[in-house]
Amino acid sequence: MNTYWPICHLNALSKQDCQDSGSVSEGPRRLPRQQEVQTLEEQVKKEGKPLDDEETFNGGKKNDNAAAILANCRKRMHAHFDDFAQCYLTVRAQELLFKKEDKLPIDATSGCNPGGLDVFRENLVKFSRYSTLRPLATLNYSSDIFNNSTIVSSIEFDKDNELFAIAGVTKRIKVFDYASVIRDVVDIHYPSTEMASSSKISCVSWNSYHKSTLASSDYEGSVTVWDVSTGVRVKTFQEHEKRCWSVDFNDVDTRLIASGSDDARVKLWSLNMEHSVASLEAKANVCCVKFNPCSSCHLAFGSADHCVHYYDLRNMKEALCVFKGHRKAVSYVKFLNREDIVSASTDSQLKMWNINKSNCLRSFLGHVNEKNFVGLATNGDYIACGSENNSLYVYYKGLSKQLFSFKFDAVRSVLEKERRDEDVNEFVSAVCWRQHSNVVVAANSQGIIKILELV
Repeated sequence: MNTYWPICHLNALSKQDCQDSGSVSEGPRRLPRQQEVQTLEEQVKKEGKPLDDEETFNGGKKNDNAAAILANCRKRMHAHFDDFAQCYLTVRAQELLFKKEDKLPIDATSGCNPGGLDVFRENLVKFSRYSTLRPLATLNYSSDIFNNSTIVSSIEFDKDNELFAIAGVTKRIKVFDYASVIRDVVDIHYPSTEMASSSKISCVSWNSYHKSTLASSDYEGSVTVWDVSTGVRVKTFQEHEKRCWSVDFNDVDTRLIASGSDDARVKLWSLNMEHSVASLEAKANVCCVKFNPCSSCHLAFGSADHCVHYYDLRNMKEALCVFKGHRKAVSYVKFLNREDIVSASTDSQLKMWNINKSNCLRSFLGHVNEKNFVGLATNGDYIACGSENNSLYVYYKGLSKQLFSFKFDAVRSVLEKERRDEDVNEFVSAVCWRQHSNVVVAANSQGIIKILELV
């Protein structure tokens, strides 16, 4: 029995089929002064940090470690050379096109006028800030070693980054205390709270105001609101006619919830109402919904029509923007900031968009995603996603290729005598950043959860 419907089924459906069918499985300028910009070599010599344990033990002396780190930095720099060259040339071209008296465009994230090579400098600094992913802890979504249906579909941190919820096809939401998991060096971590659903869970979302309030969506089309402090179901909305893939709390108006479903509808709910307050009709299965984090009335969703749709909920007759460029269904949409959106699709690409422009700003390539929901998360300028080679990928918004990847170990079944080197059916299924930190949590289709740190 298929326990987790691959998203690739969406891509085979026509727009009409998507509505009718439930079979679903996206001028010259001086260089910055030496004291302003620290080069890769200076950073390595100053920090002298090993990349990982292997280099620590095999490197020997500190100078050997520094040399190894420097060699790795040069290798990484070479891999991203085309991106850096393009960034530099673009910046220089903009400087030549804008006269001195012209006002340079304002940067959406910083709110100030970027000064030429400052953009290039920022990309270089963000690129060289981290060198690898280091595991901090490992958890298991299912305690039943004989249960093969252990796919984790969603991971989310609460508003204070103290608790994180894990949910999936075992129909259970498990809430863990982050500090306890990191502090306790044990083989098995137990959740602080566990809640049971009547159906497989597709997505969870925390309320940004009420710490103990969590929403979930499930395969029966229900949207459920939970009180995590008591583990009690507070409210259930049941209007979707088919599987509900996504749910999201609004960060500004914290009473508002959005959900997206295979019935080609985005529904809006209020914690104060028993029924939906609005319904947005899409033309294809809705795979993901996400509110703009800085607005109470702007929402993006991705669907099986290969597009990202951006709406002002005060006028739902027509989308503000429809971003086209993906070749298959859009499985996730996330915001980098108030204006920039990242989308994921089963065409094995991430794409970055700006709500004020119709064209794609950048495509991110490296991971493999052709049929499953593999997770997508953003944290400032960094992006994380899963892959169907059982790996986690981390990107920086200014570079098209991945910064790092982390491979999950293949899990040996209790019936197998030897550990497998690789299983082509395993994939990373959910990812989440611990906001405003360098920690990312990822889970795979075997129910293994890794807490990783960028170092």
